[in-house]
Amino acid sequence: MIATRSLTVISLGGGVQSSVMALMADEGAFDRVPDCAIFADTKWEPPSIYAHLEWLASELRFPLHVVDNGRSLREDTRALTNHSDSSGYVDIPVYLKGRDGQTDGIGRRQCTQNYKIRPVRSKIRELLGLRKRQRVPTGTTVELWLGISTDEAIRTRTSRDWWISNRYPLIEAGMSRRDCLDWWSARYDRPLERSACVACPYQSRGRWIETMRRWPELFTEAVEIDTSLRGRLAFAKEPYLHPLRIPLDEAVRLDEADLGAGGQADGFGNECEGHCGV
Repeated sequence: MIATRSLTVISLGGGVQSSVMALMADEGAFDRVPDCAIFADTKWEPPSIYAHLEWLASELRFPLHVVDNGRSLREDTRALTNHSDSSGYVDIPVYLKGRDGQTDGIGRRQCTQNYKIRPVRSKIRELLGLRKRQRVPTGTTVELWLGISTDEAIRTRTSRDWWISNRYPLIEAGMSRRDCLDWWSARYDRPLERSACVACPYQSRGRWIETMRRWPELFTEAVEIDTSLRGRLAFAKEPYLHPLRIPLDEAVRLDEADLGAGGQADGFGNECEGHCGV
């Protein structure tokens, strides 16, 4: 039996809000300094996020642990499989269109749970000294900080684990995403951007344009994946990566012509656990 203990942990998304929250915590802006931050790597973030994580780790005085579930969401999606090696289904929430071209929908989202939440939870258990499947001792408390800002407060949730208490320091501080960007720009002369997997269906349409322009090889791969989804997944409807529900390269070219690179809403409000897009 291990000794009962407490931990304060940041679930770090690697984007705007969670990065600012971690740096504010490091400065002592909140009532305590976390014991560590944990970033769950899906193996599908763009290069800029991995570079940012390296910089962030060098800035923070508390440890930043990078963990994963032993798999790659990128490779699993490319292979049209999922975290449990079940073929015919992917864990990302693809957009669906009926064969009649009329009915819409969206596939079940399992990527956050399987590639983000579970690896973070597993690392927390390791930090507590727990063996695999060992029961958490009564009295153990973990405060998990999530980088949700006031403009996304709808994404706050109570933890499913009795021994983990979710906390939202940015909401407590009354900070919006714009406030986080202002805080950042007043201190650092370097870019800060939203964290999201390269082919995440929840990203904004402007982000797709940015991917096409900044990382054409990653965009080409996403187009290939988008094409491979149709006819090879066990859906009664046709799956797409883009909300227009047309082939990705066609959709992004239309957006580039009609909308430009910025200003479109993303779909991270649908990711209600608060581990992605922050």
